[in-house]
Amino acid sequence: MSARDQSVVREIKARLNLADLARRYMELRQVSGRWKGLCPFHQEKTPSFSINEQEGFYYCFGCHASGDLIDFYCRVNGLEFREALEQLAEEAGVELQEYRPDPKVQLERGLRRQCLHMYAVARDHFRDNLARPDGEDCRKYIERRALAPHIVESFELGWAPDAWQSLSDALRREEYSPEQGVEAGLLSRNERGRIFDRFRGRLIFPIKDLSGQVIAFGGRIIIADPEKEQAKYINSSDTPIYKKGEHLYGLFQARRAISARRRALLTEGYMDVLSLHQYGYDNACGVLGTALTPEQVKRLGGFCSSIDLIFDGDEAGRKAALKSCEMILGRGMQCRVVLMPEGEDVDSLLQRDGTGAFEQLLNSAPDGLDYCMGVVAQLAPREVLDWVKRFLDSLAQPELCSFYISRLASGLGLDETELRATIAPARRTQQPQRYAQKPGQGTGHGHAPGGNPVSARYGMENGPGWHPDRTGGAAGAGYNQGYQSGRQSGQPFGPKSGPKSGQKYDQNSGRASGGYGTYRSKDRRTPYPQPPAVRPSLAVPLEETVLQFLVRHPHLQAVLEEHGGRELLQSPWAERLWEAVVEHGAGDVALYLTGKEKEFWIRHRMETSMPAEKEQEELHDVCGFLDRNRRQQQGQSLVAAMRHMKQGGEPDADLELLRVLNESLGRSNGEY
Repeated sequence: MSARDQSVVREIKARLNLADLARRYMELRQVSGRWKGLCPFHQEKTPSFSINEQEGFYYCFGCHASGDLIDFYCRVNGLEFREALEQLAEEAGVELQEYRPDPKVQLERGLRRQCLHMYAVARDHFRDNLARPDGEDCRKYIERRALAPHIVESFELGWAPDAWQSLSDALRREEYSPEQGVEAGLLSRNERGRIFDRFRGRLIFPIKDLSGQVIAFGGRIIIADPEKEQAKYINSSDTPIYKKGEHLYGLFQARRAISARRRALLTEGYMDVLSLHQYGYDNACGVLGTALTPEQVKRLGGFCSSIDLIFDGDEAGRKAALKSCEMILGRGMQCRVVLMPEGEDVDSLLQRDGTGAFEQLLNSAPDGLDYCMGVVAQLAPREVLDWVKRFLDSLAQPELCSFYISRLASGLGLDETELRATIAPARRTQQPQRYAQKPGQGTGHGHAPGGNPVSARYGMENGPGWHPDRTGGAAGAGYNQGYQSGRQSGQPFGPKSGPKSGQKYDQNSGRASGGYGTYRSKDRRTPYPQPPAVRPSLAVPLEETVLQFLVRHPHLQAVLEEHGGRELLQSPWAERLWEAVVEHGAGDVALYLTGKEKEFWIRHRMETSMPAEKEQEELHDVCGFLDRNRRQQQGQSLVAAMRHMKQGGEPDADLELLRVLNESLGRSNGEY
């Protein structure tokens, strides 16, 4: 997140309340100073979703969903960060471009606001028409299709009269010109320049974005005129606020059910979506007059991981199902294919046979990959291989390739070893290098490409859980500077003492200097074998115990570091959390966290604060544990170094290290 975005996020949070925002999607009640309710992201009967209104965080103790106001809005609406930021900024009255004004962007934003208002006017106009006397034919059609009143109301169905200037006049009353109506896609212009209503004599289906604003319309003819060539359905064209390949009909109404069930029903028609909702399948949505697109799959993927595809059973439906499966499986999602009986659609099946017949189709629907293999198996062998290679090359995540190869080889009768040998070289040439070495970054210390901390240096300072060379900015500067300073001979090696990596220990001065690959004893320089690194033996809960205390009491971070708390951190996410607290403190630290460290911070900040005396008692216990652990790690490190130096024939080194060990442990006959 850029500094500009962080400033915008702060301003949005200052103007919008997380609890108020969450109430739009769920019911909340206050319990012990927290707002609680049924989680909108998974199904549950007992409320486990909690909001800390003071700090602006939410956390679900059931599914572990967590975040702030932006995270909640992204997840509940299936939006990317930038989309959510723009929508919330507009709602809060925060200018995203106030730091770097861009006239073009401001013009586009103004046009978008204008179009949204025009579509709201059109929606109200169509709904009002449905209730008027001239909407009787449309009302009778709705009755024949057995649509319930609550469905008509919740989907805001309307009626476009069979008139040329009905909507145009309504827009003019709101001081919008016909030319603006054409630009918004609500009016049309013929070759002679005449402007007229695009939707005439049709049942209107408003199409909403995920914030509930109408951005387009679909229209169905209800009385066919044999003397006119009229399409049964027409849809809005692309406009400044609508791209038909990016949206789904009914997703706004279905988003909460899809999130809770982690599954969506995807069908082709407006009426199918309405019937599914009417019969209790409120996680249904539909494509908008086009074949399913990758953008639509991505949008659904923000809400769920499984999709049931409902297509006609004809040849066109089977082909559409195959392409849709490829896109869904390519994103690592699950899907099933429900093919309707010949001549049937979802609406007719539900109206005639009820939910029982539809449930049978759902339960017998093949898995998406099995469906694909069943279709592809009918092709010639060469075409089968071409399809397999094309499918594997289209995967969004390279890691999915190995998962699918085994199933494809088994299902299509291919040799798995040969298939892997054929696919792997091609994929390697296509994939960019994932971890590039930064300028000035060596391989002898720091973090491995995967982000895992490594103890690449040997010797006294390298005991379990020690990460000597901590660099990377202000967060670790104090530790690094103190650690590398060294101490006089006879002092125990603590977290801010000991020789640096790449140095040797001078017996006479007790200081680190030069390269650690040799040991200086008086005037001799004798090489000795390098000992292997002592791998950490600390259990993960110890690391998290320290971090829990840090999160609950960030003002005591310096005390934890003084007692060696940072030395226990071994996971990259744990180090990032520590550094963020050091640099930013408790106030804004969440803005600089992502992934596991952000979830950990929020989860433990949700806990009730403890009295001061309890805080001191916990601090005493944690510091006592850290001190004991530090002595243990020093002892293990020194013993390891002694053993390996003894193998190198350095008796003086043995004696010197033993003396340092005794002083470090504070006794002459310790447990080591």
